[in-house]
Amino acid sequence: MQLNEIVITSRTWVVGFSTSIYNKITGIFLNIDFVRRNLKSIIVYALIWIITFTGSYLIYHGAVGRLKNKIFKQGVSITTNLAKKSSLAILGDDLLSLNTDIDKLSRRKKVQFVTILDHKNKILAHTNIDKVNQTFKPFKTIDHETTTIEGVLIDCNVLFDNKKVLFFSTPINFSELKIGMVYYVISARYLNKTLSKYTALLVTEFVLSLLLLSLILFFTNRSSKAEELKARKRLEDTNQIGPYRLIKNIARGGMAELFLADYERRDGFKRIVAIKRVLPHLSGDKNFVKMFIREARLAALLQHPNIVQIIDFGKIQNAYFIAMDYIRGKNLAEIMSSIKKGLPVDQSVFIVTQTFKGLEFAHSKKDDKTKKPLGIVHRDISPQNILISFLGEIKITDFGISKASSEPNLTQAGEVKGKILYMSPEQSLGKEVNAQTDIYALGIIFYELLSGKRLYHFTSSMEASRSIRTIEIKPINKLRPDIPDELNRIVMKCLEKDKSLRYQSSQDVYDDLISLKKSLNMTYDSSNLSIFMKTHFKEEEI
Repeated sequence: MQLNEIVITSRTWVVGFSTSIYNKITGIFLNIDFVRRNLKSIIVYALIWIITFTGSYLIYHGAVGRLKNKIFKQGVSITTNLAKKSSLAILGDDLLSLNTDIDKLSRRKKVQFVTILDHKNKILAHTNIDKVNQTFKPFKTIDHETTTIEGVLIDCNVLFDNKKVLFFSTPINFSELKIGMVYYVISARYLNKTLSKYTALLVTEFVLSLLLLSLILFFTNRSSKAEELKARKRLEDTNQIGPYRLIKNIARGGMAELFLADYERRDGFKRIVAIKRVLPHLSGDKNFVKMFIREARLAALLQHPNIVQIIDFGKIQNAYFIAMDYIRGKNLAEIMSSIKKGLPVDQSVFIVTQTFKGLEFAHSKKDDKTKKPLGIVHRDISPQNILISFLGEIKITDFGISKASSEPNLTQAGEVKGKILYMSPEQSLGKEVNAQTDIYALGIIFYELLSGKRLYHFTSSMEASRSIRTIEIKPINKLRPDIPDELNRIVMKCLEKDKSLRYQSSQDVYDDLISLKKSLNMTYDSSNLSIFMKTHFKEEEI
């Protein structure tokens, strides 16, 4: 592998990994009912709490700073003055004067001891007279940072009797020569006790504010949950959405539910439709609503026999819905699961040819006013989204995550959209996609229709991004020797990992498939597909 390929693969893996982790974490949180239901409130209250606690911490920090400054300033002043007075007394051997100054200081509260040393570290004066003429060594050795203010060293240390003290020390100088040392030592108990009080207040404020936040969220959740239940009950109790009478629930997913509905006008016109309705708890999710509206808007532009038609779109009782053609039949996933083997060549070719015909219409759709290409890409071509009716019709459905150059992109850079088993190499890497992405996905479906087996077995998008570029795909005629060479070429060209070698448009694939059908005299059509459906599946009564 060349260096640039290693770099690209590594970068792709990092992007894929980080995106996967982010999606998993956010997915876990957003799947929690409490978080999903109160997401806005959680964000607002959390921000208020952070601002409030930050203010409390700043007040705490300021109070601690002022207390230390007060004690340090007093200690520095006393130590500096004592050093100045002691200079002449040491030179004049005036020990009485030294002891008088120390005696005055020893009467102050919190003072542990005060001592004056000569240049040999010998005690000249001390609050404890018995220490005089001894060598000064009062502290245990502890390695930590010290502070120096105006030439006075400040440190917190421990005496040999384990008392914690704050000492101030400065040299006694005469004509820039060190002739002694002053130590002013006070108990650190007052400072530590005050700091402990401040810390206890801060911790108490932290705990109480968290409890208050929890209580607020608890009551907010109760209120929002009650409102959600009311809204859901209203929707569940009603069997009418505007002019559509709901007959029965066909399917329910994590974001929307599908109903069979009856549409009847006052003039007596009637028809059966499918209603796709956003689940009540997601009606307030702006991103999902935007995606839902995009699906309706894009699908409404695609009036084609091989695309499920959108009839209506709206919002009733705080629930968004899409009304679309009801296709009596099965999707390809259900058909493949039931048959459990490869379909006949002519049947597979017919299904895929008609699907490519619908895809080409979507890919080449232009704006009615500007005549500019809309650049629509389905991005989720999979067996579940290809419907086969009992009349032999073939329809593409679910443009929910489709992409169009005319629409805002709701996908973040590096984010993977679509079903992982039907992703193109570029899609699995979170790269920009185009019509060739849908061609690759339909190529996978083509391969599986003929072979009766899954092509890929990925369990995550990260695994797909790592493996899809290197997995070798066996030619389809190696699995089914009855497949003509030209058909093998078409299928494998759809599955080229290099986009420059893959079909450039759905029209190109469609043209090659039509040529293949003519050369092989394939006459399989919708009537044959209708017979197949009615033979293998029971048409449910409405």
